[in-house]
Amino acid sequence: MAAVSLPTTVEMPASPRTLQLVKRERLLVGAHLLTALFALMVGVFMGPFQAFHRSPAFIQYFPTIPVFTYYYQAVTAHGVMNALFFTTFFIIGFTYFVTERSLQRPLRFLPAAWVGFASMFIGLTMMLIVLLTEPQRSAVLFTFYPPYIAPATFYLGLVLLVVGSWIASAILFFTYRDWKREHPNERVPLAVFILVINFIVWDIATIGVAVEILFMLLPASLGLIQGVDPQLARTLFWFFGHPLVYFWLLPAYVSWYTMLPKQAGGRLFSEPLARVAFLLFLFFSVPVGVHHQFSDPGISASSKGIHTFLTFMVSLPSFMTAFNVGAALENAGRNNGAKGLFDWIWKQRWSDPVVAAQLFAMLSFIAGGFSGLINASSQLNATIHNTSWVPAHFHMTLGSAVTLTYISVVYWLLPAIRGRALFSKKLAVAQSATWFVGMVVFSASMGSAGLAGAPRRAITATAPYLTQEMAFWLNLTAVGGVILLVSSILLYVNIFGTLFLSRKPAPEGEVPITTRSGDTRSPLWFERWGFWLGIVALLILVGYGPVFAEALDVNGWIIQRYVPYINTPMR
Repeated sequence: MAAVSLPTTVEMPASPRTLQLVKRERLLVGAHLLTALFALMVGVFMGPFQAFHRSPAFIQYFPTIPVFTYYYQAVTAHGVMNALFFTTFFIIGFTYFVTERSLQRPLRFLPAAWVGFASMFIGLTMMLIVLLTEPQRSAVLFTFYPPYIAPATFYLGLVLLVVGSWIASAILFFTYRDWKREHPNERVPLAVFILVINFIVWDIATIGVAVEILFMLLPASLGLIQGVDPQLARTLFWFFGHPLVYFWLLPAYVSWYTMLPKQAGGRLFSEPLARVAFLLFLFFSVPVGVHHQFSDPGISASSKGIHTFLTFMVSLPSFMTAFNVGAALENAGRNNGAKGLFDWIWKQRWSDPVVAAQLFAMLSFIAGGFSGLINASSQLNATIHNTSWVPAHFHMTLGSAVTLTYISVVYWLLPAIRGRALFSKKLAVAQSATWFVGMVVFSASMGSAGLAGAPRRAITATAPYLTQEMAFWLNLTAVGGVILLVSSILLYVNIFGTLFLSRKPAPEGEVPITTRSGDTRSPLWFERWGFWLGIVALLILVGYGPVFAEALDVNGWIIQRYVPYINTPMR
């Protein structure tokens, strides 16, 4: 590898392979990580209490639920804080650390990174204020599309979050460009290759939600327009909403592909195969959002059919991941002494919380991925649409697979930032195990309640339509909520213990990041981004061209279908 010349004014670690962080890394990465954990704390403790609100047995004995009194306030705070603010802060902080360490160079435009952080932090503050001070008007849920319109500060908070993320993506792209100019005949390390794809997907997807907010929701909230087109708004939201899933997932894949093999004691089966998988994610992540609108009447059957096909296509890189990472884990298990056909599963480092959390995450993702195939089928989707099956799937993927992987990163990155050892490894293993068990009970019960007809986002505990079957599964969902509440408490005991009580110095092990160039068997043309973006644009045109034409239904440029501007609280 060619020598990298760094400015003398930039502080870099003496060895990019050690977990000894310099002050600049601690400040920037630490600010993002701690803010992410704060947002998660706000959102995660809302979750179990929603399960209690839906359980008839719990409400019978505890008619007043603590923490909040307005159900939809909690649903909105849970979704927005966990799915938008926690993930975005974490992903950007993780991206900065991985990029600097993998490329062995400082971030380009470091002051801009702090501008982006400030933008997102102000957005988080505005969101918390509006959720706390105007709980009914701001309770528009995570899917904040019409007819419900929130106060303007709700949308401004989201705008600042997206703007900050765009700044972070620009920093990543320019840092990668500078590295590539110095290493034109080398493959970028796999971790950065994945992150570049992740932020390309994010930047494309956020165009949809930016248009929805800036030209529809925010003007309606300010009273500048009297109505919005609900079909167009929903389509713009899901243009963003489903690619958002991959924005969450790909950083977890960074850990699975580039860190876990080393942490588990093995090696990745095939890096070129991994790059093919992530190029497929790039192609098929965006033009799939209409499968969330299979029940919408304004979209043609042909458009829904196209998105069904494209949604099934995006499952291919997940199957490739199962093979590639599974082979890496088998290699690790055999290095750890496995001899039989399947005993490599038990020969993993289950006592290491960093490894255990990711193994539990993968088990969750298997179940969540297969349940997602049900959602992707137009015929089967008609059965489970708007039932509690949908959040059950969502919690097994984001709530378990992605979140547990992020937690595994916290268990090695937070001690490095703090300079102190993790407060308790045993507590961390117990937290990962209880999170997995709680989420399995929670999601399996919620999904079964959905199959029995229980709706999502409803206070079902006292609903007159509740059947005995629904009640049984909803009560069991609350049991899962109790286990998850215990796990959440264990998580934050360990976090606060590491920050304030731990006295042992952080271990001086190697950072689980590859600093060498990518596998030479990977073609250099894998990084011809202009060509790949052309394919992405073509697929978006095929997938969304007819959908937006149907949604607009214009005579000239005048939108024909409007609904009255509604600004009433959800009851």
